[in-house]
Amino acid sequence: MPNRAVAEPAVPAWKRVLDQFEEIIACIALAFIVAAVSWGVLTRYVTAQPAAWASEVATLSFAWLVFFGAAACVKYGLHPSIDMLVVRLPKPLQLGVRVFNHTLVLGFCAFMVWFGTRFAIDAWSNPTSVLRIPLTWLYGPVTLAFGFMALRYVQVMLRGTWAIDAERETH
Repeated sequence: MPNRAVAEPAVPAWKRVLDQFEEIIACIALAFIVAAVSWGVLTRYVTAQPAAWASEVATLSFAWLVFFGAAACVKYGLHPSIDMLVVRLPKPLQLGVRVFNHTLVLGFCAFMVWFGTRFAIDAWSNPTSVLRIPLTWLYGPVTLAFGFMALRYVQVMLRGTWAIDAERETH
């Protein structure tokens, strides 16, 4: 008998974009970094006039790449976790430590959203040195990405994938 794959329902494009939003932003930022650094090298060593804006664009893009990449890592559970002591505790204490950890991480994300928002608003009147755009473009990704980190962290907790992974490790 031929092996026929079961057709999965088509996922609308807007849902795919929302699901991969962090990766899309990080990839766009990476493309900007590569383009800006390449242009900067080209203008420095080939032409007589180096592009002063290239390093500033690369720096701004790097902030977006780092923070949105970190948010994507939260979604996939790729941040390191060292739980060799926790797995040796009795199950009720393990649960308590995990709840405390989840509360701590979500609290930190909430704090960074609040703090990043204040910092980005305060930086609005402070322009960058070359492009003269508000430094909010440099500090804004902190707020946005930590908001996505909190959202993705809750999604992962609700799916229960961390609890399942921890259960697999103990067996």
